[in-house]
Amino acid sequence: MADMSGSAPTSPAPHSPSRVPLREGLRRQRLLALILVALAAAIVVGALTSAVLAGRLLAGLLLVVAALRAMLPDGALGALAVRSRGLDTLVLLGLSAGLAVLSAAPNL
Repeated sequence: MADMSGSAPTSPAPHSPSRVPLREGLRRQRLLALILVALAAAIVVGALTSAVLAGRLLAGLLLVVAALRAMLPDGALGALAVRSRGLDTLVLLGLSAGLAVLSAAPNL
């Protein structure tokens, strides 16, 4: 006898994402985790001392990330490798320069 419910049989999803343990995820993205820790430290410094110092620290961090993106292979960067190497480096350098100029502006 045929199924009269009118619904098609369900099949499992063709590709379900596998769950990765936290430790393995941090190992894969250790450079990103380190940069996020440095970002949090710069934000804390800005909240406790001055916005100018925090801006300079963030500009320096972006400069370091640009240098890492320019020199390291894509596999070592994990989620930091988004676009082509040249475009990523150029965008990070532009953001670093802009932030350095803004943090040096008077009356900030």
